[in-house]
Amino acid sequence: MCIAHTPVANAVAAESGIWTREDFRGRGPAPAVVAAWAAREGRRKDVLFYRTSAGNRASRAVARTLGLTPLGWIWTVGAR
Repeated sequence: MCIAHTPVANAVAAESGIWTREDFRGRGPAPAVVAAWAAREGRRKDVLFYRTSAGNRASRAVARTLGLTPLGWIWTVGAR
């Protein structure tokens, strides 16, 4: 139904990635899974990140549900 993973990490920090099966989206599993990821990774890392984009309303809702504080924007240079 929903999985969390760590796409980027180093010795002190880790970033959460989340994927929810389409038929479970909007039903609440993502915040619980991200919270479980944070509890596990928080035992080994000092800094945890949850990254989303401005256009990803579902992912931003997960961040709001968890009470996360926005940190900033990532700017890219060059072609995609």
